[in-house]
Amino acid sequence: MKRFKLFTGAVLVLIVLGLSSCLDEELDSQTAFGIRHDIDLEEYNAIGANDYPYNTSDYPDFSPVISFSYSLDGSQSEDYSASGVLVKADWILTAGHNFYVADEQSSPAPKEGIVVLFGDDPNNPISVHAVEKLVFHPTWITDNADFLNANDLCLVKLATPITSVTPAQINYSNSEELESTIWYCGFGDYSQESGQDPDLWSVRHAIENVLDRKVSGITTSLQGHTYSGGLLAFDFDSPMGDVNSLGDDEVNSDEELLGYGDSDATATNFEGTTVQGDSGGPLFVRFGNTWKVAGILSGGVSEPFWDHQDGDYGDISVFIRVSTHEAWIKSVIN
Repeated sequence: MKRFKLFTGAVLVLIVLGLSSCLDEELDSQTAFGIRHDIDLEEYNAIGANDYPYNTSDYPDFSPVISFSYSLDGSQSEDYSASGVLVKADWILTAGHNFYVADEQSSPAPKEGIVVLFGDDPNNPISVHAVEKLVFHPTWITDNADFLNANDLCLVKLATPITSVTPAQINYSNSEELESTIWYCGFGDYSQESGQDPDLWSVRHAIENVLDRKVSGITTSLQGHTYSGGLLAFDFDSPMGDVNSLGDDEVNSDEELLGYGDSDATATNFEGTTVQGDSGGPLFVRFGNTWKVAGILSGGVSEPFWDHQDGDYGDISVFIRVSTHEAWIKSVIN
């Protein structure tokens, strides 16, 4: 299983313009990292900032998506980065593994070393916020195994609320439609891209995809109480139409957990996948005229096919399905 672990490093946006509009025979050998190889990263960043023309109701409002920087020892060294989404003025929903992984840490990251960077660009944030407390899903501390148990969640209480944006709405219904257009938003690390400065943090970006899988019925237990959970997932299709991980015949154990179903090999206009640093970011699904948070990024399927490289076409991203955690979320933030 591939997990988006804590990582050292940062990102600079590609300062490049243009959008390729044609594909030919030479593209068959192209590879990608997180985004389509034929579209500039700047376009994905513009969507994440809701710049014109991406500021209509056809796109979610990405302003509640935030970046974390923090250290494991409580210092202000800013060793690690992750993503999350504001769901109330003083509460952020993110992934539990951003702050605690049992086989790597003896205890959760202390709140004193966690900083919330609000705004499109964490290198020049609109505001910086301290954390009052971390509330992990009840079974994450004792039973954390990436997305296997569908409990990779954490709620972060801010010391001071963020009141300049409207928090994202959480989807509590069981009506996510397979094959519907979805958007993911986060601050993943693109520092390996040519010409970028690895000493700068990534700016906020958004990617488009199609919902390929939804799962419910995964449970965990603690002190006699059973907690329900579920998953959502999509794959990263190539614009050449030659890669379709959730529609091929190669199904490993991670994919088995996602169940069986169909997957269209046609790439969306801004097709993409998730990369390190995106962990904890939100998956937006449209319900009528309203975009809501339906998933929180937990990780990805390891080796969906032989010789696959992380971030390349064929990647499969897996999200914790927040509708299955309604009772716990409401018990904490209400």
